[in-house]
Amino acid sequence: FSRSRRREGKGRKTSSAKTQTMVRVLMVYTSVSKFPDGEPTGWYLPEAAHPYYKFLEAGWSVDFCSISGTTNLDPSSIEAFKEDAECVKFMKEVKVDVIPKLGDTDASGYDVLFFVGGFGTMWDFPDSPDVQAAIKAQWNAGKIVAAVCHGPCCLFNVKLDDGTYLVAGKEVTAFTNGEEVYCSKMETVSTPSGPGSNEDVLPTRGATFKDGGVFQPNVCVAGNLYTGQNPPSAGPLAAAIIKSFAA
Repeated sequence: FSRSRRREGKGRKTSSAKTQTMVRVLMVYTSVSKFPDGEPTGWYLPEAAHPYYKFLEAGWSVDFCSISGTTNLDPSSIEAFKEDAECVKFMKEVKVDVIPKLGDTDASGYDVLFFVGGFGTMWDFPDSPDVQAAIKAQWNAGKIVAAVCHGPCCLFNVKLDDGTYLVAGKEVTAFTNGEEVYCSKMETVSTPSGPGSNEDVLPTRGATFKDGGVFQPNVCVAGNLYTGQNPPSAGPLAAAIIKSFAA
């Protein structure tokens, strides 16, 4: 699935070329549809919708993929954001139920690799070889890796060529333990039910975890690594990425 605006977005300026090309974004979705106890989950609506429309407004091209080729929209996010105009519009305009697999997608042609959040990500992003390979290649190419809410769990097991974790020595954010507790999901995402919360695991990889407050917008930028804490951070995260291309 691909969408783009006809007008060109601002590409990164280089000394060798003054021309600007359309920026390409690959948004990656979880394929998990249920919590371990069978309760429905998946990807979280505003964490896709809000960045998507910001990218389109910038004139960028957006493609979608998922871990196994299917996705499930967390039904709780539909109810929670039923009055949000962009979320309602996204559900009407965009179909992501069946999209290409990340492993079948050539991610090398994208300027931004954006991992959409949702509780489901906790059970397929961290241990996916395709996720780890795509992030490492994107990072080594000097291009942007971004993730929002639970999405930064995609970084748990990504190591660089020297064997260090990509997040080591970098400030990052993600869904906090306080937010997990608020949603009554701390035990669910913690081991052995889950991989461990973002706030618990990322510091063990050498990251500095920044908590911006329960459900407050919070974005961290560490070189080409962009992370957003929660649903209210999804739009600001996209805006920060767009701003970097205009610099």
